[in-house]
Amino acid sequence: MINDRVWSFELTDHTSGWIYAEYRFGGETTQNFTDVLINAMQERGGADVLHGVPRILYTDPGCALVSSTLRNLCKTLGIQLIAHKARNARATGSVEKARDILECHFESGLRFVQVNHIDELNRLVGLWRKKYNRTALHRRTGMTRTDCWLHITPGQLIKAPPVDVCRELAVSQPENRKVSTHLRVSFRGSEYDVRQVPGVCVGDTVQIVRNPWRDSEAQVVVINEDGLEVFCRVPEVAKDDYGFALNSPTLGESFKALPHTPAQHHLSEVEQTLYGTTTPGETAAAQKANALPFGGRFNPYLENERDTPPIYLPKQGQASPVCAPRFEERLNPVVVVQQLRARFQAAGKTWRSEFYTTLTQRFPDGIPADQVDALGDELMAQTGDVVVSLASHG
Repeated sequence: MINDRVWSFELTDHTSGWIYAEYRFGGETTQNFTDVLINAMQERGGADVLHGVPRILYTDPGCALVSSTLRNLCKTLGIQLIAHKARNARATGSVEKARDILECHFESGLRFVQVNHIDELNRLVGLWRKKYNRTALHRRTGMTRTDCWLHITPGQLIKAPPVDVCRELAVSQPENRKVSTHLRVSFRGSEYDVRQVPGVCVGDTVQIVRNPWRDSEAQVVVINEDGLEVFCRVPEVAKDDYGFALNSPTLGESFKALPHTPAQHHLSEVEQTLYGTTTPGETAAAQKANALPFGGRFNPYLENERDTPPIYLPKQGQASPVCAPRFEERLNPVVVVQQLRARFQAAGKTWRSEFYTTLTQRFPDGIPADQVDALGDELMAQTGDVVVSLASHG
């Protein structure tokens, strides 16, 4: 006999109250909790009727019960794991009552027998639970726990995978995978079609785990509208010897487009509302014709047009010292001489040839256009003769 402390673990079925009990060395460890849960889910046969994957596992908030190992197992098997608040043991009252029943109806007799090994202890408790659940009436249902549990329907009873598979699932964590342009993800050396996963889009990252019941499927973890984790089964993409998907279209023979994602469906609905259309074809035609959304009834600048700003007093300031650049137009001296000659002739003055030499020497790069009139006055002042035309009449 091993001199070590023995711990009992109890699980109860919420509907029938069926009690499963098992003894373990080592205390309330993650491994012990996980192994007891896996054993309780197995189909043991005979009067030990309780088995199957539960829909909900309701536990206390102990660290072992909410460890990653147990969470991984629950997540992969689709079990919703709920831990009640700390220091609220009455929340799991059926388990506390099961512990009381075990102490009064089973453990009280252990003082009269010699138990040399924990396997013998578990054999005895197995015999006890089969008989107690089959014979003791439950006050709430008025039936024995076994009779009540046998009312379970095929749709409610989910058979658990073998023990070795469950243990593998307990240590395997969901893996992140990126959705490809073909709405597929790679996982465990294969590709899986995720087009049926609600809300999935190209480029998204999804959590995927193996399906313990079918090797040709995997499971994608999805957060539903209540914020709870649920599973969506995705099939493996079957391929031929050349790596083409068996359900893909044949080149030159057929065409097949991927189904629209929810985001694309929502976009189509929004566009139909914008253009007042009822089909995608009508929407495309309206966009091609550059039709205004909402028939032009929506003016995004209406608020600006109706805005009445306050009147602000002008602020005093200083003039900028920066001067604007000045651009001078320079004329060819020949052109200027022609203009001045005409002006001299009109004024009765005599144009002298040295005036041209003076102008070209003073302005070798051309004469500024705004100085032509001043130059004309300057040159006229240098000559005083006036040509008078006399006409004799006889």
